[in-house]
Amino acid sequence: MSFIDFVAIVGALAWTPPIIVTIKGWLTKPQIRIFTQPKPEIGFTTLGPILNLRVALTTTHKDIVITGIRLKITHETGEQIILSWSGITQRIGTMNYPQVGAVPFDKEVNVLAMKVALKDVEERFIRFQNVNFLQRKSQLEATTLKTMAHLRQIKSFDGTTFLKSQEMGDLYSYIKQSFSWKPGGYQLQVLIESPDPFNVLDDEYFFTLTPLQVQNLTSNLDHIEQYYSDEILPNKEDKEQTQIAWNWIYPDMTKASN
Repeated sequence: MSFIDFVAIVGALAWTPPIIVTIKGWLTKPQIRIFTQPKPEIGFTTLGPILNLRVALTTTHKDIVITGIRLKITHETGEQIILSWSGITQRIGTMNYPQVGAVPFDKEVNVLAMKVALKDVEERFIRFQNVNFLQRKSQLEATTLKTMAHLRQIKSFDGTTFLKSQEMGDLYSYIKQSFSWKPGGYQLQVLIESPDPFNVLDDEYFFTLTPLQVQNLTSNLDHIEQYYSDEILPNKEDKEQTQIAWNWIYPDMTKASN
């Protein structure tokens, strides 16, 4: 063996440990699988577009911490909306009552992070909302509150008149113009975020909204003014406040073929 051959072999061996580490890392990378209920809950309220989904996540190889889940929802026309998790309810167990039997017991958990452990399958009910919409709505609401506080300070606030003001009109218009659900097919992609690398399975789904379903959601726009009226006008003892009945729809959702 020549000296040059010896050097070449030593050089090749020097690369062996990094290659082994890379292959091992690839083989042991967590693989997240997503299971969802067949019918998501879709709505539109003063909180904007909403999609609620019961989800179960599993992982292989090792535990993983999830720091965010978003839904990329694309209409057949190409129009997209991104919804981010805003609340999580976790099933803890059931309580047995003689009169009604077993009743599920849930609790609200933190949405900052969620740990998915090996050999652990837990259902979570996740509420998804449009962060950009909520931020802009908060700005408009802050403007109305500032004006209302000023009017109260100078003792010239009248609730009925204020509900018809320009500030409130801008708020109503923004919420109503943010309605984006429309008839047709939708592709839903689950986007998972984590500080650690991972693979994901079963992250794409499809559902279709019918004209009647969209019409049911559109009728929620008629309740926008009533919602703020209930918030701003004082309750009268001789008048019972009517609870708003928001409409929700539950379309069939299918998993994309792998």
